[in-house]
Amino acid sequence: MKMKKWFSLVTLGLALILLAACGQKSAEDIIKTELKDSYVGYSEDSGGGYPFRAGDDTLTFNKKENSITNSYGNMKYFLVIPEEDIPSGTQTVIEELEPHLKGTDNFTIIVSRKKNPTIDDSEGAYQIALSDGGKSIRIFYLGREPRSFGYYDFSGTAE
Repeated sequence: MKMKKWFSLVTLGLALILLAACGQKSAEDIIKTELKDSYVGYSEDSGGGYPFRAGDDTLTFNKKENSITNSYGNMKYFLVIPEEDIPSGTQTVIEELEPHLKGTDNFTIIVSRKKNPTIDDSEGAYQIALSDGGKSIRIFYLGREPRSFGYYDFSGTAE
């Protein structure tokens, strides 16, 4: 009887570990299944450059080209950065944003004018947070250079 209980506990433990591992989505899966083609929203402050401007905007994501274009036609390419490649200073900013990221599917990107950018081509880093199956988006600028105004924080809904 003790062996049966022990076996049941081991089986239950393995099932929980498997469920936890399967529940984590990769950035690629999030982009394929949740990221919508465009979002209408607003940011009080601008980001590190276009296409992330202050005010009302529509951001369009081209998943095949890995590009983001704003409503003014300003476009940049993006690259998803694996968690292990995020610089420690940027990781600190992401950790500070954790209350805003909790309960979202989120990932880190860099943007560049170069197609198929590398980390060395980065013109800015951003955290993309999707909720409600991708119907809502928040985009946080991860740069923390000194400035007299706030940082880009776009909140939008899928069109």
